[in-house]
Amino acid sequence: MSKTLGEWMTLFIVINIMFAPILAYLDSLHREAVEVVLTEGAKKASIEGRFTPAIIDEMKDTLVDRYNFDESKIKVTVTQSLTPRNQYIEASIEAPRSFIFILDIFNQGPGTFKKETKILSEYIN
Repeated sequence: MSKTLGEWMTLFIVINIMFAPILAYLDSLHREAVEVVLTEGAKKASIEGRFTPAIIDEMKDTLVDRYNFDESKIKVTVTQSLTPRNQYIEASIEAPRSFIFILDIFNQGPGTFKKETKILSEYIN
């Protein structure tokens, strides 16, 4: 028996409804992972007085190795100049957002999300 277009559309909608909660949960976990990695990197940068290349690489490596992000799609913007104590160091990570729906036609949101942080430097000359 062949299925009609309406039956196929119903099937696709049911599949999307079944998997949407799981995919939305994964999306929220990825957002939280980026936030935690950024916060941990900021703590280290606070002591160093800046985001060193090693700290930046460690943040990227964590996102790639533990959370399967595509390294080429991660954008890190940080304060790399040495910042004295009681001045702010800033950083942001923009990462690709995972899809929430099986069919991309239902996904109208942005393709990336961005997390930002600001922390006081603890660096003493």
